[in-house]
Amino acid sequence: MTAIDREARGIRIALIDSGVDGTHPWLAGAALSHHQVERRGELCTVVDGVSGDQAGHGTACAGIIHRMVPGATLHSISVLGPDGRAARDALLAAIRFVVREKFHVVNLSLGIDVPRSSPLRPADHRSVVELYELADAAYTVGVVLVASGSNASDFRTYPGKFKSLIGVGRGAFADTEALVSEMTLDHEILAPGDEVLAPALGGGERRWTGTSFACPHVAAHVARIRAARPELSVEAIKAALHELALSSPRGNPSVEKQVTDATA
Repeated sequence: MTAIDREARGIRIALIDSGVDGTHPWLAGAALSHHQVERRGELCTVVDGVSGDQAGHGTACAGIIHRMVPGATLHSISVLGPDGRAARDALLAAIRFVVREKFHVVNLSLGIDVPRSSPLRPADHRSVVELYELADAAYTVGVVLVASGSNASDFRTYPGKFKSLIGVGRGAFADTEALVSEMTLDHEILAPGDEVLAPALGGGERRWTGTSFACPHVAAHVARIRAARPELSVEAIKAALHELALSSPRGNPSVEKQVTDATA
């Protein structure tokens, strides 16, 4: 049986996202730091930031993680704007930062969507290769990247497709702790990602749908495993996560059909 620590005390989780509103009630008592990517000439660098989120996306993900692992320290790295988009060099700078700082777990509820029917354009190819190299670097130094997979069958999403990290798909689950192993070209595990209750801007909450919101559920499970078994390699953590999925509650009786529909 996989050992877990539900508090995940001492675990440092980075969220590369739109920022986090640290004043939100869902994050009361959270240990939280703020960073942002800043452009300086031709280069992007990560600098200290302030609490805030113009899109709400990062706050929703942070709220899910804090609910599941209240003892973990959350580190927000803001790269997304109010429109939910980020410059690719800003994303790459943020991932370099989390690898260099050796965070225990990194939540990447974002990615580059590329149509399956089209070959990679030169700009896409360059970005994907750089992401691939960074994902390998994270694996080598023991940083667990957890990345959302594609939301639509017409697209492939990077870095969620990479096998050196944990790619996450979404399903409809009655139990927020549910996990299902599903090895595909686009992801390897499913977590709750349909109509997930999470924080919204303005101090309220709403239902969110997408692999973006399945991803923090998996990041939290990984944090629990890391807290209980700090000596595990990334590959061993992936194996422990799948072992956990085999014993995980799968929500309501119709979940198998819902999972199939969500990932078709």
